[in-house]
Amino acid sequence: MEMKIPVFDGEDHEIWSIKMRTLLMARDLWDVVESGVSVEKNLKTKDMTALHMLQMSVTDSLFLRIARATSSKQAWEILKEEFGETDDIRRRKANILRVKFRGMVMEEEESFVDYTKKLMEVVNQLKFYGSAVSDEEVIRKIYCTLSSKFDSMVSYMRGGDLTLTNVVWILREVEFDLEDVKRESSHNHNKKRRQ
Repeated sequence: MEMKIPVFDGEDHEIWSIKMRTLLMARDLWDVVESGVSVEKNLKTKDMTALHMLQMSVTDSLFLRIARATSSKQAWEILKEEFGETDDIRRRKANILRVKFRGMVMEEEESFVDYTKKLMEVVNQLKFYGSAVSDEEVIRKIYCTLSSKFDSMVSYMRGGDLTLTNVVWILREVEFDLEDVKRESSHNHNKKRRQ
């Protein structure tokens, strides 16, 4: 099975570095990237293979930054130094995501699936950057920001002791039922018009 090399474009170095490190470990090359190599031929071959993979994993504009690197360790360090995220940067990203999370609301015409997909993407990014988001907080967010078509169901669900997964699946089912009723109503309306 051929593994696809993740491409780094200058954004989200942290995510790219995790994917790339995993790929290099899978190919038994991470040790030379992390520690460098001696002159032993076997390790030098591994190092050049790892360097090649790093070169192939960046856009052309970023390749120019590592083009003169003579080892995989050197190329990795160049990218890490320029794009790596410090604790301060991770904290700032988490703060930006927290503000985004607070401001999210479901648009009237937006589907619940699309809304929860966007919401959970922000939640997962927050967790990635070390900001704890409890399931209860996400459930409260969902209840408070849904479009008006869910109002009666949310009132009913608030009293229950439901998990996030249950809340999401119940509301998906509710939306499906609402769409089904709407389709049925439209179908009956069109049927009456033809008579």
